[in-house]
Amino acid sequence: KHVPLDPNNPGQPVQWRIRRVSNLSHSGMYSVELFIDGTQDDGTIWLERKISVKENAQIYVNVSFWLYSEQESFNTIAAIVAYAGTANPIVEDDFAVVGPANEVAGWKNYVYTSNLTTGSDGEAWVAIGISVRWETYLTYYIDDVIIEVA
Repeated sequence: KHVPLDPNNPGQPVQWRIRRVSNLSHSGMYSVELFIDGTQDDGTIWLERKISVKENAQIYVNVSFWLYSEQESFNTIAAIVAYAGTANPIVEDDFAVVGPANEVAGWKNYVYTSNLTTGSDGEAWVAIGISVRWETYLTYYIDDVIIEVA
């Protein structure tokens, strides 16, 4: 996470959570719910995974996932963000914008690709999430994440 402080709760970050839920899924029984208090018009939350890759090599990373939005909007309420790199992502600026979150009401497939030069540790990080673009509470769901490395 990289979220702002809550002005109504000094010294504390705005509310956010990422959790596995069973009330909505694209396939199977579960998805991951991402919630953030976006009323400060700022904040990014994400899922991340460290993966094993070839050492000191050029690799291609393809991440495909489904995102559920409750409503379609011509406004960009949240951005879908993604990352692939050799370091663990820490801040919002580490991420690339994949697209707006509210392109459709319901499930939509998103894809992020990246070419990397790996290090001697044979590790890479992949992350996907949402970034606030509108001053409101945001809830989205992610399911069926596929990471391919070539």
